[in-house]
Amino acid sequence: MATAESTGTVVIIDDSGGGSQPLHDGLSAHWRVAESTDAAGSERYGLVGISDGANAALQHTLANPETVDVLVLVSPTAIRPCGDANGADAEMEARLPNVQCPTLVVFGLEDRSVRPEAASTYRERIPNCNVAFVYAAGHDIAADRPQALVNLVSDYLERRETFIVQNRSGVINP
Repeated sequence: MATAESTGTVVIIDDSGGGSQPLHDGLSAHWRVAESTDAAGSERYGLVGISDGANAALQHTLANPETVDVLVLVSPTAIRPCGDANGADAEMEARLPNVQCPTLVVFGLEDRSVRPEAASTYRERIPNCNVAFVYAAGHDIAADRPQALVNLVSDYLERRETFIVQNRSGVINP
């Protein structure tokens, strides 16, 4: 199932309380899964950040663009739409156009921590960004819909944006 492009290392940064074990287990069938960027060594790797860990993954990607091959942000809390009580991180939002790798941002439709409207900020500002919503999931997608998250992240790591129908094309990929 994994292609030559997808084999390698995936680092998971989880600050959600440790609910990423199903994701870790699901990804380890095709990739070497590491718990820190230091464990990835000198090779390029995929980086998956969950909740506040997504913020750390985003910061790491901006600081080390040469090491991150693909970025997945699950329930990121760094950017929040205007009107949100917690506000937006204006500095982080201004740096989003500097993300150079393919990026997937995943939100649960029932997330009470970050409204789904935050997705448009990521999609508009990160040059190669795709957004996915998981039905029947709140902020802790890994606990609410573990298999859906594993399938979504695996597909993106393997196929990048080709697993999504492109908005620039009328062609549907097989």
